[in-house]
Amino acid sequence: MLPRKLLPLILIAMVFAAGCIGPHGHKSTPTIPLKPVACPAGKNLTIINDAHNVTLKDPSYRLAVNLMKDELEEAKALYRVAASKKENENVLKSLSGVSILFLSNSTVINETAIRVGNATYNYVVLSVYDYNDPHCKGDVKFSPDILRVNNIAVRLTPSNWTRGTVTYTGIPYSTYVVGIGNETCKASFTELSTLIVPYLTAGNYLLLIDGGKDRLCRMQGSLYTVHFGFFKKDSEERKEASLLLVKRG
Repeated sequence: MLPRKLLPLILIAMVFAAGCIGPHGHKSTPTIPLKPVACPAGKNLTIINDAHNVTLKDPSYRLAVNLMKDELEEAKALYRVAASKKENENVLKSLSGVSILFLSNSTVINETAIRVGNATYNYVVLSVYDYNDPHCKGDVKFSPDILRVNNIAVRLTPSNWTRGTVTYTGIPYSTYVVGIGNETCKASFTELSTLIVPYLTAGNYLLLIDGGKDRLCRMQGSLYTVHFGFFKKDSEERKEASLLLVKRG
């Protein structure tokens, strides 16, 4: 994970790449008002940030689900704006079908099921982050080591790094071992602040989504990973969440 103090540099670079500063000076960027999320506070903030081994019934997981739902609604609002911008056409074409449906036509049914397009998936919230949110009293960092939600068991393995190059040392990523019944599979995520993927511009926000592709595991149903997040330009505010989706047979 990159040091927090480097995030402003990343955001500044992304803002320049998005063309927010042109040869004739600063171009005004429309502000998109987003509904404030219900931030965990006090005891709840401690509970969600200290989560390590959680199940569906744990308060920390229920808090994480609620926060993920709020962040997803924010991301969907940003996507509606981004999808109407011609500048985002190439990025939209590069996204998987599941990723597009996740941002455009998804509904969280309950704490274990989500509808994406016309398909219903069982899901597990692997992580939720909310940094420098002016509406929150503290950063939210939900990233437990072990999760058990219904018949899906997920375990986080020790941190790894991508293979480095001559000029670059690599990017940190997290790998989860997923178990459904007697079958196992692995799924990996890279934190969005260090992930090199095309982003969508939506007013004063940058929206990113990664995954949405079948992991080709030999399991009952298809296994997908979705990692989405958004950053506010000229700010250190960022939110992101990672989910595991298992398509019902």
